[in-house]
Formats: sequence, structure tokens, C-alpha cells
Amino acid sequence: MLTRKRAQSSLEYLGTYGWAIIIIAVILAAMYALGIFNSSVFVPRAQPNSCTIYRPNGTSSSYDINPVGPCTDTLPEYIFRSKGVGDYIYVPGSELASSPLNIVGNLTITAWVEPIGSPYHDVVDKEGQYGMKLDYNNGPHPCTPSGFQGFCLEWDSNGNWTGPGAGIPNTTFGKWMFIAVSIRYNATTGNSIKYWYGNGQLLREGNVVGEMTYNNTNFTIGAISKGSPSPGYGEAEWFNGSISNVQVYNASLPPSYISAMYEKGLGSPPIYLHNLVAWYPLNGNPNDYSGDKLNGLTNNVVFGSSWYNGYQIP
Repeated sequence: MLTRKRAQSSLEYLGTYGWAIIIIAVILAAMYALGIFNSSVFVPRAQPNSCTIYRPNGTSSSYDINPVGPCTDTLPEYIFRSKGVGDYIYVPGSELASSPLNIVGNLTITAWVEPIGSPYHDVVDKEGQYGMKLDYNNGPHPCTPSGFQGFCLEWDSNGNWTGPGAGIPNTTFGKWMFIAVSIRYNATTGNSIKYWYGNGQLLREGNVVGEMTYNNTNFTIGAISKGSPSPGYGEAEWFNGSISNVQVYNASLPPSYISAMYEKGLGSPPIYLHNLVAWYPLNGNPNDYSGDKLNGLTNNVVFGSSWYNGYQIP
């Protein structure tokens, strides 16, 4: 009799609190899906303008360059969030031959990106001179290895894509990745070597004829170059997703540097100041913090703070 009463009491308890338990479980699952329990959520955030590079001898100087502020690997408060239709940042004056962004010969570009849907094209572009973009699932352009399932990094120098792009392992929509490209000119042979990197790994390299040279288009983040002859004004190949921490160097950084930048994570400040040309953390604004003052202008851009879902600290 006592056992039956205990059983009946247990059923009444479940009947009373069962729905509450189910509702709590659903809420916890939703919070997990939104990234609330991601370890990145609970780390301190770097505020806009918290770190900058000081050039005491003026812009474009490479002597005695120093970081100013708490220039650690702290994750940013904000990132550049693109909806994929007309959202981009461009740098006025970057189309001029005298601009520091008109880099010839040797170059490295790095960025953290999170694609969320189509289109998923231009991350950084100076059309006809240099640029890097992503395609997915072996299209619309070929990818190495053939039939690769994931994101493919493409990299333009002087309008030369050097055959297929490079597949980045373990990549998918809604997941942050670190991408980088570089080119090294050999004055002895008169030719160049291009490199593709994904999440700190050298994915492939390819030989190209000649040296990367100047083209009069704007440096643009998130779309084809503003001012390009066709179609121009950033009106195509928009990037749909998030972009953070774009760094540009007038040197071909070695693989060990690229790997170290990835290991430091999305909040890593520049690693090689001597050849740093531009640094766009995109932490709440389009400003350049390299000390070269190559500030960008925004077009329909949103800087979001809830960006950490899909990001795991390396």
C-alpha cells in the first residue's frame, strides 16, 4: 500500500513539474544553439580604438613602429556584418599610384571570416591588382582537390587566378575561419610564387609569370572594388557573412607567421609591424589602425556584437 502511494506521488510530481522541466530543457537547447554557452562569450572584449600602431616618423615609415594601448589577443566587441547585398567598406584614395595600398611585388593579406550564405565572394578586393574571395562546394570555379566539399579560397594577382583555388578543410557555413594569401616576387627569375592559407595551414602554392603591378581601383572589403570598370561601385560579388581583423603587408610573410597569427585567434594584433601597411580590426568602425591612416568609408554596413556563435578559440 505504501509503495503504491509512493508511486502515485511520483506520478503527481512528474505531472506537476514535467512540463516545466521540458520547457527549461528547450530553452537551454536554444541558448546552446545561439552560442550562449560558447567559451568565447565569457572572455573580455576589446573596445574600439583600444589598440593602435604608432609611427613616430610619419605615415608609411617603417622605423621605430610601436603598438599603443592594450594590444593583446583579446577578442573584439564588434565585427563587420554583411547581409550580402550592397554592404562594403572602401578606402578613398587607394586607387592612386601613391597610395600605400598600391602594393607591387610582395604582398600578404589576412582576415577572419564567417560565411553565412550565398553570395560568399569577395573578402578583400583591389580589382585587377590583388584580392581574395571564397566559393563553396567546388563552384562556380574549380577547386583543389577536385570535388572538394567545403569552402575554396581563390586569390587574384593582376587578374590571374592561377588555376583552381585551394580547398580549406573542415569549413562550412556559420563557422569562423582564418584565411590568408601572399605572393613573393623573384627578381632573378622575373616570376612570382603565390600562396594560399586556411586556418594557419599552407594549402597550395603556384608559379606565375612576372611581378604583381599597380591598378587604379579602390581597396574594398566585402565586395568587388568600388570604382571597378565592370560592374563597379561594389555592386557585385558581395560577401554574405562576417569579416574581422583584415591585415595587409607589403611583404610575403612566411608560413610560420601565418600559423602564429591563426593560433593567436580572431583578436590577434599585427604580427610583423615593419611591413604592415593597413590594419582594419573592423571593431565598430572602418578605421585603419596601422598608423598609415588609410581609413575606410562604409556603405550600408552594420557592426554587430553578437558574433561569437561558430567561433572557437584555436
